[in-house]
Amino acid sequence: MSEAYKSATIKNPAFWVCLTITVGLFVAGFCVPPQGEIDGSILMAGGILFAFATLETVHIAIKKGVDAKVKHGNTELTVGDLNREKNQGDETGID
Repeated sequence: MSEAYKSATIKNPAFWVCLTITVGLFVAGFCVPPQGEIDGSILMAGGILFAFATLETVHIAIKKGVDAKVKHGNTELTVGDLNREKNQGDETGID
């Protein structure tokens, strides 16, 4: 596991807070009536909490200057400048 990945997830307190709350919600979902069934709102809340953890991870990546590109279906997210080397090579120094 790379050090950048560890610092963005395992060493990130926001990740652990969101994970702990989500696991707590899932456990509580089994304990409240109807027992043994997790309501859709609990699953939605877990997804939202992990979205916040993901946003914190993206924030850390931006601060560290990490470039990343994520594509899912029609949605595409680019963090950083993936064309940095190409853009630096195009600079001529002429204003």
